[in-house]
Amino acid sequence: SEESTSVARAYWQRAGLADRIELRLGPAARTLRELPAGTSFDFAFIDADKTGYVAYWDLIVPMIRPGGGILVENTLAHGRVVDLRQQDDPVQGIRRFNGRARADARVEQVLLPIGDGLTLARKL
Repeated sequence: SEESTSVARAYWQRAGLADRIELRLGPAARTLRELPAGTSFDFAFIDADKTGYVAYWDLIVPMIRPGGGILVENTLAHGRVVDLRQQDDPVQGIRRFNGRARADARVEQVLLPIGDGLTLARKL
């Protein structure tokens, strides 16, 4: 959103990095698909709509350089992921993501029980 990024822009300026950051506002999956072929990153952070995490993962992992990292926010959903009574869409999305990431042989990862849960993955 413009509101959130206006705060970020102030910090980019303060850090002297504003000229190196290209902001793209829009749906994350579409934005990733529209990047030029061969685009690669050292690091990615996923913290968006929880039902889209699997799509974001599937799109970003091939773009991460070997040895690069991915940090994924909210992967414990305050413990709701293990409470089978919780069936809302965001929790289901996180469960699907956790299963996909756990089975992904392209990365090694650890789920950190910090706050709402952080998954840290390193591309092999």
